[in-house]
Amino acid sequence: MKTQLALILIFILFSNSGFAVKEYYRLSRSVRSMGMGGAFYGLSNDEYALFANPAGLSLRRNGTEVMVDFKGDISSNASSGAKDFTNLSDLSIKQAIDRLDKYKDKPMYGNAGILPYFLTRNLAVGILLADTKLNFNISKSSADITAGGLNNADEVADLTFISDSGLVVGYAQEVGVPDLHVGANLKGIYRFGGRKAFSLQEYVNSSQINFDAKDVGGSGIGVDLDLGATYEIKTLPFGAVSRASLVLSNLLGSQFGISKKYAGAPGLVRTLNLGWMTSFPGTDFIDNVHVLFDISDIPLGGEDDKDLGARTSGSFLKKTHLGVEVPMGRVSVRAGLNQGYLSAGLGFNLYALKLEFATYGEDTGDASRQQSRRYTATLALGWDAPPPAPITKAVVIEKEAPNPKPAPLKEESLEPIIEKKEKTDPKKKTN
Repeated sequence: MKTQLALILIFILFSNSGFAVKEYYRLSRSVRSMGMGGAFYGLSNDEYALFANPAGLSLRRNGTEVMVDFKGDISSNASSGAKDFTNLSDLSIKQAIDRLDKYKDKPMYGNAGILPYFLTRNLAVGILLADTKLNFNISKSSADITAGGLNNADEVADLTFISDSGLVVGYAQEVGVPDLHVGANLKGIYRFGGRKAFSLQEYVNSSQINFDAKDVGGSGIGVDLDLGATYEIKTLPFGAVSRASLVLSNLLGSQFGISKKYAGAPGLVRTLNLGWMTSFPGTDFIDNVHVLFDISDIPLGGEDDKDLGARTSGSFLKKTHLGVEVPMGRVSVRAGLNQGYLSAGLGFNLYALKLEFATYGEDTGDASRQQSRRYTATLALGWDAPPPAPITKAVVIEKEAPNPKPAPLKEESLEPIIEKKEKTDPKKKTN
């Protein structure tokens, strides 16, 4: 009976029918983490701690950085149809479907943003500038439409467009129990965008595609908070050091209700995220091998529309991320599994310039698994910090106990000593 229950549970967790969750629209996502299959909560020691686990700032081991980060992310099908995809606003819905017919049920995704930031141990400040996410999906091809059988109100395509700008401040500190690090991110964000579904009627009328907030959703300002905790474990029989992390993201589940306009922008999803990282000692040319495993985006409320990023359902596999990072001085090689799809990445730390590249698969399926292959890159310019020294057992062993206090001298009477000195002192005269 127990075996049968276990098999049923595994089937529920990993069956295709569970993949009802579409794209998850984060404020900003790290290229470095996507090269590691999206796993990052257990490491989280760079500027993207501002959008992942703030507790990682307390564990940062290299110096101060002041840089500007330029990021781009595009799906493979959007890349091949880049001209049409990047000029959607010049098309009508009829023109878009006629041109992009071959991409039916293959959402075309693009993301770009700028992040100037200041980063040092315990503290990070970032200014998010127009971090924009765009998804365009054709659900009915030209052949489907001309075949008939559709009502005027039936959806033939949809556009999701979200742009975020604002200030994020993160701080972390070791507190209370040794090796326990706690941090928080405070975020003030202006968001505009939403989702626009195009009907058969709009196709027939050649309705124009545009990105006006009033047409696709709305805009507003919101304040939110992330809380993270990481416990560093140095006594396990494997690895040099391990870290277990727990993060509550978007604790307030902001709905961007301040200065809200039109129907309002999509809200943030409140999530629970669990992370693990073990760092293994390297070799002559390999600094370390970081192995990471995350279970993330477990829904706890907030935005409840699955077309706008809500995690209302979906397989357990959708929430799992496994990654490996191998730093070798100023070069890092990465690989992983994101939602069961392969990912890979490469990073270069070149003094005043940082370059990050990654490819990963994102599950965008509604009722079944559907991979969107993505390619992403980051260029950061400014004042960079050199990579940290490799983690070794010698570095992370427990602190030595303080030198014991010397034992107090026993109180002894000085009289016997004085008497002895008087007897043996040859200079003493006798009467």
